[in-house]
Amino acid sequence: MTPEEFERERRLSAEALRLVTENAREEDKVRNSEIVLGAVLPVKTVRESASLPAEHPTWNPPAPPDLRPVNESWPAGGTQSAGRIAGLVDGSLEKNREAQVRFNSDQVQLDNALVTWTADHFAATHKHYDAVIDSMQRRMNDIDTRHRELERELVRHVHEMAQRIDVVLGEGEKGRVSHEAALRSLRDRLRLLEEKLG
Repeated sequence: MTPEEFERERRLSAEALRLVTENAREEDKVRNSEIVLGAVLPVKTVRESASLPAEHPTWNPPAPPDLRPVNESWPAGGTQSAGRIAGLVDGSLEKNREAQVRFNSDQVQLDNALVTWTADHFAATHKHYDAVIDSMQRRMNDIDTRHRELERELVRHVHEMAQRIDVVLGEGEKGRVSHEAALRSLRDRLRLLEEKLG
């Protein structure tokens, strides 16, 4: 509650208490509580917020890259021939070189896919965290709104209770003063009767 709202409520409460005190000094008769206190205000119920999500946002990380091409090209070249000259003759050196080029190409593609996957994974993580934090912030804002509404209702209820207590005390005081006046009047009449009789 802001200081301005608190001061306004304090002034309203002081004015209501002043009116109650003045009304309590009137003649001794049964009065309707609504005449003294005013109409009973309806109690506001705290609204349900429709903006809250039913659950946390889903986590959608990217799929990891396919390792199959690198794994299939790993045994580059197959069996080795007996020597360099034999390798030139049967063409196994050329096959080994082509297999190594294919493996290197697959490895570069996998490395590029891993870099892309890592960047996408980080982006998805940040997006998910931002969504969770946003959801929690909306929930906290809703809790703050409910607390402010409950605070206003509590202040209104306390002011109303103070007014009712003052009315009860005022009515009791008025009754006591009235009874004391009646007793004084009876004493005076008894004294007059005793003087007449005595």
